Amino acid sequence: MRRSRWVIAALLAGVSSTLAAHDLFLKLADYRVRPNALVRVTVLNGTFTTSSNAIARTRLADLSLTGPPGRVPLDSMALRPTGTRTTITAHTGAAGTYLLGLSLKPSQITLKGAEFNNYLREEGLGEVVEARRAAGELERGATERYAKHVKMIFQAGAARSEDFGMVLGYPVELMPLRNPYEPRAGDSLPVRLLVNGVGAKGLIALAGGRSPAGGRVREQRLTADERGVVTVRLSAPGTWYVKFISMTRSNEPGIDYVSQWATLTFAVFPSTRKVE
Repeated sequence: MRRSRWVIAALLAGVSSTLAAHDLFLKLADYRVRPNALVRVTVLNGTFTTSSNAIARTRLADLSLTGPPGRVPLDSMALRPTGTRTTITAHTGAAGTYLLGLSLKPSQITLKGAEFNNYLREEGLGEVVEARRAAGELERGATERYAKHVKMIFQAGAARSEDFGMVLGYPVELMPLRNPYEPRAGDSLPVRLLVNGVGAKGLIALAGGRSPAGGRVREQRLTADERGVVTVRLSAPGTWYVKFISMTRSNEPGIDYVSQWATLTFAVFPSTRKVE
């Protein structure tokens, strides 16, 4: 019996690991860069620390950089798949706060019932699980069409700007209501969850990250208020993410659910350091 419980636990851990590879994040080695400089961004298609697959250029729906020069579309050649990782190269202009956006065309996946339910719970989609339970569908597998829409905010030079708050027009996106490079560790950051440009009341967002030494920042599970806003407690310095999923049932033959995934990454600095 003890061995059986161990085997079941191992299988569930494998399912969890597989489904966690669904996320997409943009990351920099240092979120403080110089103005008028080349930056190389890592695209992680998996977890916040690992990438399972590279991103093909044919998947691009949008790749753009917003800063003091305005919103600038980036050519698909700025995205370079190498092995399981992808890099994006872009040039900053004048000093300010920059927003890099990446939106991908849809793909799809089919999961067995237990796998799908487990993934829904992990990602804060308990209401979908309960709807499946009410419909007697918990044992039923599901085919999901999903698309990923991700953003990253970084700081060039010392002067901050309002470009961090640009709405890029993605099906889902996360919009901070204050510049993330104003707060310090211990402060809070309000972030609006947008679905088709409208604040999404009641959706669940997850926020967490890694410390400068690589330790895990405890993940927060947050519910959007009437305005679609969650308040992230910036409990420690390091690299942070906020993420959420909007999922709906589909009437299209062969597709059970349609989901849109959003992530936002930024840094929380322990102290002020000028970049010139």
